[in-house]
Formats: sequence, structure tokens, C-alpha cells
Amino acid sequence: MQRLLPIAVGLACAMAASDCGAQEQQSFKSLLGKGFEIKSVTFAHGESTDNRDAVLVTLQNGKSIAVCFFAAANWINLSNNTLEDGKRCDVR
Repeated sequence: MQRLLPIAVGLACAMAASDCGAQEQQSFKSLLGKGFEIKSVTFAHGESTDNRDAVLVTLQNGKSIAVCFFAAANWINLSNNTLEDGKRCDVR
């Protein structure tokens, strides 16, 4: 159960970032450049994603966390446009 809690929190934050106290939005590439490390990658499909295939990537740097939300196809392709989009990741 403890393993599922971060996934549920990450999904909830990705879908309603304003409710999770997100301080800012940044691109995935900029977060990696600032020393954030990927802690989990979660595939999601269902009501919370409007039945679209999505990928949630959780990153951490010290006490800061980030949750990035990608369409599954964009994550698979890892296009620069997607990785450099400054609205993909919520940081707090």
C-alpha cells in the first residue's frame, strides 16, 4: 500500500496541480540540468486521464519534487519539443 501512495499523489497532482501547491512549472530538460533525478515512471490509463494513455514521471532533488505529465506517445518518442515544454512539470 505504501508503494501505491506516491503514485496516487503524483497522479492527483498532475491532474490538478493548482490543488497540490505547485510552486512553478518547468521543462523536463531543465529539471535534469538542475540535478533532479527520476524516481519513478508510471503508466496511467483510465478515468483520471480521460481514457488516454499517459506517463507520469516523478523526479526529486533534495527536498524538491517534480511531477511531469506526458502523453504516452510523446514519452516514447522523447521529442525535444516535449522535453523542453515549460508546462510539462510541476515543481514544489
